[in-house]
Amino acid sequence: MARKRRSGSVAKGLNPVKAQVRSATSAVSLDAANAAPRASRSWWRTGAVQFAAPAALAFLASLNSLWNGWVADDFTQIVTSVPLRKLSNIPLSFVTSVWSYATADSVVTVDSYYRPLFMTLFTMNYAIAGLAPWAWHLINVLIHTAVTLLVFVTIRELTSRPAIAALTAALFAVHPVHAESVAWVSGITDPLMSLFLLPAFLFYLRFHKTRRRVFFGLTILFYLVALFAKETALALPLLIAYCEIFYFSETSLRERFKRALLLPSLLVPPTIFYIFIRYIALNGILFGTGPHYPFSYALMTIPLATLKYLKLMSLAWGQSYQHYTEFVTSMATREFLLPLVGVCLVIAALVYARSRMMWFGAVWFILVLSPALLAMRQFDREYLIQDRYLYIPSIGFCLAAALMIDKLNDRWGLKLSATVAIVLIIVFGAANVRQNRMWKDGETIFANCVDTDPGSAEAHLSLGRIYFDSGRVRDGEEHVQKALELAPENPSPYLLLSFFAHQRGKLDQSIEYIERGIASVPQTPVTKFKLATLHLNLALLYGQTRNLEVEEHQLLKSIEIWPRATGWFHAGQFYLEQARYQEARAMFEKARSNVPEKFSQIHLKLGQTYDRLGQTDDARAEYQRFLELAPDAPESAAVKARLARM
Repeated sequence: MARKRRSGSVAKGLNPVKAQVRSATSAVSLDAANAAPRASRSWWRTGAVQFAAPAALAFLASLNSLWNGWVADDFTQIVTSVPLRKLSNIPLSFVTSVWSYATADSVVTVDSYYRPLFMTLFTMNYAIAGLAPWAWHLINVLIHTAVTLLVFVTIRELTSRPAIAALTAALFAVHPVHAESVAWVSGITDPLMSLFLLPAFLFYLRFHKTRRRVFFGLTILFYLVALFAKETALALPLLIAYCEIFYFSETSLRERFKRALLLPSLLVPPTIFYIFIRYIALNGILFGTGPHYPFSYALMTIPLATLKYLKLMSLAWGQSYQHYTEFVTSMATREFLLPLVGVCLVIAALVYARSRMMWFGAVWFILVLSPALLAMRQFDREYLIQDRYLYIPSIGFCLAAALMIDKLNDRWGLKLSATVAIVLIIVFGAANVRQNRMWKDGETIFANCVDTDPGSAEAHLSLGRIYFDSGRVRDGEEHVQKALELAPENPSPYLLLSFFAHQRGKLDQSIEYIERGIASVPQTPVTKFKLATLHLNLALLYGQTRNLEVEEHQLLKSIEIWPRATGWFHAGQFYLEQARYQEARAMFEKARSNVPEKFSQIHLKLGQTYDRLGQTDDARAEYQRFLELAPDAPESAAVKARLARM
């Protein structure tokens, strides 16, 4: 039976049979389940088309990414990474961070970027395709296509409305905000996680419908695998709790609360197992250099970030690798109050809509996005907001958009709603194809960042660095000088200008730029981390001039501003070279307690320090640990020779 519409009620005195026929012919719904008598007359309502069309859209809208090359992190994580060239190294990806797996650089090896399934995929990709970029991009496109199919199946299971599911999946398939996740090889983390999180949620829905425990067992299994792809999967227990209390209302409130506690609790064991393995890999749950900014700043920035994410979802332009965002540092500012009002208006609109499915879309969006929102205090301001973080949250937005188009159908008819849907898919699809081209190489990425936000100093800095590295020195320096004009209190332009001068062999000028930066940039909770980096780089530059007194002072100043592993590591190296072995040992031991156990260089340095101090047993243990972790390292032959003499 067709649903009653406000404009389709039976007028007084009208023949009820005629009114019923008129309603059946005019109130055509997008939902095939509610329009069964007319389903055979609409090609869109056929199951095969509903299933295949979104997948075809996903594949076609992403296909031009196959002509892209390696960009950004691809070079370190793929092109120069030695471990991923052997399938036998796959277990190593589960006990190291991504950067520890890819490089021995002490600066990045201490990160909390734990993605074992991501590195497993890359290792398998290399075994299949070597270093042919097009093949890696094709794998990304196929994963995105598979996720689109899962979106359709999951929303169909949730809503029992195949046409709504098909429209949701079609919008998801072509949305330009997904270009970063699909057209960039290293951006595949979120699609990979979605490949397992969506089945986990789908099997939960099947469990709710059938009460067959095997389905919830599959939920637990896929949830665990999704966690090893990305920690964002931690949102699943909250989604299940929400569904039990608010989305499914067939039982009493007391019973719903009981199930909302019981079912998520069954996901606690796999969560604990994941955290345990993560702890082993990172030497801590949230290992790394620690949060860069106050937690209160991150909380006050959430309304602004939420509105920026909604804007990215609503428009077919504005997507970029960088969305420079200043932290909100006070609630008594327009940067906090206006976004808060905007968020309240969105909530009011949801209340007015009184749609259970619309609320689900909103809750899905914010819960799956919440890990990225809460982690903002760890991000640099140019990467505070990222397109790729919207990959799986966008399902909720696309569902809400599909429901609004369905409302158009109820009120104005099929022709208008179908036209809106088709136009939206075409516009988003064209924007997606365009955005894919932005990931062709580093220059196009950061040129797009500048075009999208010409007032962003960080965008000009990034493009300047790309130009300099490609030999366009004058263009590079122009963009960095522009960044300095835009943000004279930002430490980054001084650091990059110093790097440029050093690359050209102008050591004195390199030092001068950093000293200008230290003098110009006030120390605040936002700037202190990059100030500490300035002091560390100044120390290394003075080390090249053999001004040891200033080098030591700058090293200690850097550590004072920001106590961290890379600072202790460099200070330990300084003391080791100056034969101040007790001080070297203290610094290296601090560093060791704050880096992953599998960071081989710290064991080498400790071995050398203990050796000089005459602590033979400790030195031998550290040398042997170094050889276990890095048997092919350049220093391995010398270490083996030293062990033979001990």
